[in-house]
Amino acid sequence: MTLSDDNRQRVQSLALGFISRTGMAPADFARRVGYAYPTLALFLADKYTRDATGICAAILNFLERDPLASPEEFKGKIYETAAVRDMRKVFARLIERPRVFMVYAPPGFGKTDVARYLISESNANHPATSMFRIYCRARVSPRDLMRRVAHACGSEPHISIERTIANLRYDFQGRRVVLYFDEAQHLSIDCFETARELLDEEPHFSLCFAGSHELHRVFSRFAGTLEQLERRITGKVRIPALTRDEATSILREELADVAPRLDPAVIQQQIENATVCVQVEKKTQRYISIGRLIAGVREIQEALAAAQQEAAQ
Repeated sequence: MTLSDDNRQRVQSLALGFISRTGMAPADFARRVGYAYPTLALFLADKYTRDATGICAAILNFLERDPLASPEEFKGKIYETAAVRDMRKVFARLIERPRVFMVYAPPGFGKTDVARYLISESNANHPATSMFRIYCRARVSPRDLMRRVAHACGSEPHISIERTIANLRYDFQGRRVVLYFDEAQHLSIDCFETARELLDEEPHFSLCFAGSHELHRVFSRFAGTLEQLERRITGKVRIPALTRDEATSILREELADVAPRLDPAVIQQQIENATVCVQVEKKTQRYISIGRLIAGVREIQEALAAAQQEAAQ
């Protein structure tokens, strides 16, 4: 049975909308739906002369598996440290009403994983609020930053900043939105000022700029230039580093199955191995990196598993 023109055009519209909103290259979209790019290009241009039932089914199947602007999900594990609890408090205040927060975290804190976890948690628990994470790469321009915001939100990006912001306002009118800018120390003054418009104008997005200690230096260096944004900042939160007690609890929890009575010397060595030294305001500071700590756990687990396998042979 030949597909009707209305159904074919509906699928074309859905595919074009997905490509536009996500920024996915049409060739990549074609690969994901299982068709050659020239075939997809003919279909999208309404020049496909064959029965379109197959390609329409493939596109609809892909879109059903990958819904546009689905909330970011985190499937890993997060430990309820003081740092995570502080971040959760910041997110709660961002949800209450339009606000701006600056969040500084030490190296090895795992900002991205914590943000993904809390964003997933927030979107599940607060259906009237949408929270999105935007990664800020080095030297990103204001236009590209707004396109990244649109892609994260599932809104319509455009080469024009004005059009992109207008689309965001239209798509989220009447909703509470929180934007979490990850690695915000990479943003320029122009990027900060462009993002500020999303707070100042309807529908008044909440903004959270998160980064390393360098983010604090950026604001200190350009305090006069960033005065408009500075006056709108509700709070500057320095996230606490992982403590030795927290690191010890994580090690014992992770290794409980393979080493119920963990040697204190092993704990001490793992914490030392996970400690990094960084320069902060011309001073050397030591932090426990949770990423390095978990990597050490995996090495211990693999070594114990190999020893058990060898003993069993």
